[in-house]
Amino acid sequence: MNEKEVVELIKQMSGAETISKDGIYTNEGSPSWKAYRNAERLTDVSAIPILNSLLGESKDRETRENIYFILGKIGENTGDKRVVTVLLQSLEEETNKYLKGRILDQLAGQKNVESLIITFITDKRAAIRQSAIQALRSCKSSDAEGALIEVITRSNDEYDLTYANEVLSEVGTEKSIPYLVNLLNHPNGDVKCSALWTLTELGNTSLLPVFLEALNQRSVNVKSHALLAIKKHGNEMAIGPVIARIKTILSRERTVESDDLITGLEFLISYKENTEEIQKLFEWIRTKKWRYLFEEERVFITANS
Repeated sequence: MNEKEVVELIKQMSGAETISKDGIYTNEGSPSWKAYRNAERLTDVSAIPILNSLLGESKDRETRENIYFILGKIGENTGDKRVVTVLLQSLEEETNKYLKGRILDQLAGQKNVESLIITFITDKRAAIRQSAIQALRSCKSSDAEGALIEVITRSNDEYDLTYANEVLSEVGTEKSIPYLVNLLNHPNGDVKCSALWTLTELGNTSLLPVFLEALNQRSVNVKSHALLAIKKHGNEMAIGPVIARIKTILSRERTVESDDLITGLEFLISYKENTEEIQKLFEWIRTKKWRYLFEEERVFITANS
């Protein structure tokens, strides 16, 4: 493809929607729809440098989105590694959050991108390094998980750690669990919370002692994540600690709403019928702490009493 053909395709992709016989806006069968179908089949790698050049010239959001789409489809259809390089660099340079999402969508469809993305996760420039870490969410191989484990083992950057934890929640396996558990001793709250979230996604009931220990940490946010983990993986061992947490929450009048109380009660409800301590807790809340509840909590208690 030459530059004129590429520019024409991009323009066609930006065509307006039409109104169907039913009065519904649609572009199916329109020049725009056909242009997207043509882009999906592209295998002409000569368009890659042209598209890259056009990215440097265009500020229009829709035009840039179309360029990323075309690049992604060429990469999917050919495996040309230059596509990943361009997309990853664009991920760093793009300021529009919507377009960052579209870039990640196209990275997710590429083949064998781990090695190219992994080369950027130790980049000295934080923005590039962290974009690369996030782009690994499209890589399901053990190489990607291993690279992320390296990040959470060796990095001192709280953002590196938080992003790596988040991505591991999607691509990680049991192999990552011991390294995530170690991060619960990290001084930064966001790092701890992201590690807890990922442990909740990857773990099971065997991690309950870890979640119960996290419930005793000073950070309210960490406690919140611990409650979510207990709700998902808890058993009878957690009844006492969760009741204690709920009593602490209701020990004073609150000014900031959170989901913590309902999360804890949702866990306890499944044991309520056969546990007198839980029944007493509900009665205590109704008779002693009702004025401390937010409206959503009152509705929940009423519905489950």
